[in-house]
Amino acid sequence: MADTPKVTVIGASNIDLIGFSKEELIFEDSNIGSVETILGGVGRNISENLKRLDFDVEFLSVFADDEFSKTLINSCNDLNISIQHSLTKNNSKTSLYVAIMNHFKDLELGLAAMNIYDELPDSFILDNLDIIGQNEYCVLETNLPVSTLELVTEKLPNTRFALEAVSAKKALKAKSILDRLHILKCNSLEAEQLSNIKIEHESDHEGIVEHFLNLGVKKVFITLGADGVAYGDENEIFIEKNNIISPVNTNGAGDAFMAGLIYGEIKKLELYDMVKFGSACAQITIQHKNAVHPDICEQMVLNSIV
Repeated sequence: MADTPKVTVIGASNIDLIGFSKEELIFEDSNIGSVETILGGVGRNISENLKRLDFDVEFLSVFADDEFSKTLINSCNDLNISIQHSLTKNNSKTSLYVAIMNHFKDLELGLAAMNIYDELPDSFILDNLDIIGQNEYCVLETNLPVSTLELVTEKLPNTRFALEAVSAKKALKAKSILDRLHILKCNSLEAEQLSNIKIEHESDHEGIVEHFLNLGVKKVFITLGADGVAYGDENEIFIEKNNIISPVNTNGAGDAFMAGLIYGEIKKLELYDMVKFGSACAQITIQHKNAVHPDICEQMVLNSIV
């Protein structure tokens, strides 16, 4: 359909190996549990969520020439996610993410082997500037090198960029581009790293939101786990509490939340409603073993909002 909104996503495609502990984890010992192999990657997960929410997606990622990447490529093609402008690196290995989930189905430890994203050539962005610039919104994430983040935001000043911080260490890659972001989404630990502000009280979250707004970010969303979401723009700063449900797997919840924010932004929802929609996407996602709930759709999310 000609009026179908389209979003560019630039980010990672992974194979995720997710281990679920049957009982409380014992460190420095072998634990009994189960292991699932699923398709993942922050950029890929956001792209799939957006596609299932009825957006057209132009996904720029990096693939290897191995069987894992063939699986990822076939999945994108099956979902009708455009990857024709992605990069393929020969003699490389598809990025892998290993996660150990505790007996509460929450992340205890993650390990990312993502060397394929190191030292991306400038041509990856420069050759695709017209493609990226065709869409008003572009989602970035910090599995990309600093040079890539800086280049794309510098060359396309009229594009509205949304950034997923990914992890505390990787979030630091975004420090130099904060003033170029329309949307920043991170969790508490990532927010601390990016702001150099220690969170000691609930009110500190509001202070960090204000800090990012003062740096030039237009809309800030800090996920607080079971405590909700701290968010704000030039008009308001607020903390929204979450409905707590028992998860099957929290892996991918943040990516679903980001996709929900993009949905709300493009649909011109108020900030409060963006948070409600994003939170509903995350709540749906954690009820499935995959990083993206295979049945998530606009109506499912709308029906789950309370």
